[in-house]
Amino acid sequence: MPELSVPRRLDYSFDAYERLLQSLLDDGFSFTRFSTIGRDEIALRHDVDLSPRTALQMARLEADLGVTSTYCFLLTTPVYNLLEVDNVRALTEIDALGHEVALHFNTHHYWSSEPDVDELTTMVRAECDVIGQLVGRTVDIVSFHRPPEWVLGVAFDGFENTYQPAFFTEPVYRSDSNQKWRDEPPFPNGRPDRLQLLVHPGLWESSAREMPEILETIALERHGHVDTYLGPLGT
Repeated sequence: MPELSVPRRLDYSFDAYERLLQSLLDDGFSFTRFSTIGRDEIALRHDVDLSPRTALQMARLEADLGVTSTYCFLLTTPVYNLLEVDNVRALTEIDALGHEVALHFNTHHYWSSEPDVDELTTMVRAECDVIGQLVGRTVDIVSFHRPPEWVLGVAFDGFENTYQPAFFTEPVYRSDSNQKWRDEPPFPNGRPDRLQLLVHPGLWESSAREMPEILETIALERHGHVDTYLGPLGT
């Protein structure tokens, strides 16, 4: 299992992300949509927790490299409204670039404990259909937000779970959550044969910033957005 030509630590800039992708391409990997992940293949997934706008920047960078990936969007978050015009435009451009558009489903929005599987499937399919209407395609790939234990390693009827065995336990799984690649390498044990790679677009920017600063900026932007809406109502 040879070493990848990837820096041991990454600074969460777009330049560093581009170098990471290029090193994987140079090492002989190809990027695949979610299906059975074969040898020397990567299913590259993005959970869009923070910013569809940043997701679009990342999608353009990937398209320039010939890399395809899967972008999973939330419908139940106070951080962004996917139905806002600019966000719909970002969603449809990401789809037009050849990437796969999928659902990032937040179980915690609906339940505090494990629901009945039929109830879960109904809610997941309802959200998939909303995103599907926005892009004019059937959406059946689902990534769970802050996944509870009861979705890990489980294959559900009615949709494809990015944490089901074919994608999560059989290939190697790596994530950049909480910018942990600042302190540890993404591939500590060398080159994997098959890989699901999770990258969160909101953590990467043109100029690298620490996560607390990124979150503070987003909070201020959302406060301003709410003030803009509420202001005229008080006059």
